[in-house]
Parts: sequence; C-alpha cells; structure tokens
Amino acid sequence: MRPLIEDIFRSQAQWIRVYTGVEEVIDPFEGTVTIHYNNPISIRAIIEDFTATQAQWKMPGIKIADAKELFIEDKYRPLIEMSQQIEYKGKMYEGWKENGKMQIRNQTGAGSNTVKRYGGYIKLYIFSKGL
Repeated sequence: MRPLIEDIFRSQAQWIRVYTGVEEVIDPFEGTVTIHYNNPISIRAIIEDFTATQAQWKMPGIKIADAKELFIEDKYRPLIEMSQQIEYKGKMYEGWKENGKMQIRNQTGAGSNTVKRYGGYIKLYIFSKGL
C-alpha cells in the first residue's frame, strides 16, 4: 500500500517563515521603494533543492545563487500570494514572480478528498539572487 500524501507531508515537512509586507514608494520618479515587513507566519512545507540547470528551465531569465522548490498545503495560497520574502534555515528567499504575480502551480491529484474547501497542495519556486 502506498503512503498517502498527508503521511509524507507529516513526516518530511519542515518549517518556513513567510513575511508579508507593505511597499512604500519613496520617489516615484526614480522608482525607489521601501518595504516594511510584518511579523512572519510559520508554516510547514516539503522543500527540495534546485540545481542551476533546473532553475534555468523552470525559472527562465533569473540569475540565482540558491533555489528551492516548495510543496505547500493549498490553504496557505493567499498567504503565499501576499508574501514578500520566505525564510528557510535563516536564509531569506523570494518567490518567483512574473508581471508582479507569484507563480504558483496547483498539484492536481495530490491530497485526499478530506479537505473540502481547498483540496490539495500547491508548488512554488523560491530563490536568492545571484550576481
């Protein structure tokens, strides 16, 4: 018998901290923006490392120093969409965004039918910028 995704999630998930924030435009002509971060919210996620080659294919056009793939319960989707930074093991990451919107993929078929409202898991990519 194969283990359910909930069992795998319970045994392998790790804690991450999600920071939301408010952007304040300092100078609209130069485009300077200051972000005021709110207190972090801790959630659990399954985390996998990315190689540079994988990142080139999955996040085109971004130069990264370190990248991770997160597998998160769908009930945290609004929090992830509002996030400014994500902390994992003391290192700060940012989510992969295109046109100002966080790129989140639904994991169809993952999860059981016990979750009525959201019903599953999502996948997203985070990275720290490289030179």
